[in-house]
Amino acid sequence: MHTYTRYFLLFAFCLAGPVAFAQGIFNGKVFEYKTRIGLANIWIENLRNKQNTLSDKTGKFSLPAKPGDLVLFKGFSYKNDTVLVTSLNSAEIFLQSQKIELKQVNISTTELAKKFKDYDQEYHGQPMVYHRDREGNLDGGINIRIHYWKKGEHDKAKLDKKLRDFETMDHIHGLFTPETIGKFVPLKGDEMDNFISLYTPSVKVFTSNDFNMVAYLSESYKKYQALPVEKRHPQPIGN
Repeated sequence: MHTYTRYFLLFAFCLAGPVAFAQGIFNGKVFEYKTRIGLANIWIENLRNKQNTLSDKTGKFSLPAKPGDLVLFKGFSYKNDTVLVTSLNSAEIFLQSQKIELKQVNISTTELAKKFKDYDQEYHGQPMVYHRDREGNLDGGINIRIHYWKKGEHDKAKLDKKLRDFETMDHIHGLFTPETIGKFVPLKGDEMDNFISLYTPSVKVFTSNDFNMVAYLSESYKKYQALPVEKRHPQPIGN
């Protein structure tokens, strides 16, 4: 009976092993570049599973992740950085500071008058109109059409999404370089450039919940190898 028990436990451990090690804890410390000062309250997010956290007052952090995940680091007055998780050993992350300049805006009473004029009912039906009494005479008040603000909010949301997409695309191009991709794909020179041009993922693919950098590169390399030689480069526009 003891022998059977040992075999059963060994078999159970073998089955549980891949699951147990599929995801662990990615931990480390965030520093300011050059000064090595620990940075507190840095936003840290796993772009695959959307798990996030903040670094503590010394810069330390812990985040659920697994090799192949992409982790975003961003903080006020620091340049965003995206790190590819290759190991769950303690990591040191360095963020570069950036200057944030606020432009001074001076508004004169004349400019304000023009703004209010542009919002009058007689000027293209904008949100604010002058209030009138029952006889139709101006009485010095104003009416605000709240529902018009929804369009502004919708436009702002669309703009915010575009800006986020541009930022994400910058991260993608920063990762899909010959130096980084060369660690996973055995290509060099023109072949590496062609591979990156053909298989750099879109924002939609990159930010999907099941995106895994290592798995994506492995599958893309298989597709690249299966292509005829004449198709292993970007096709000119219009062909």
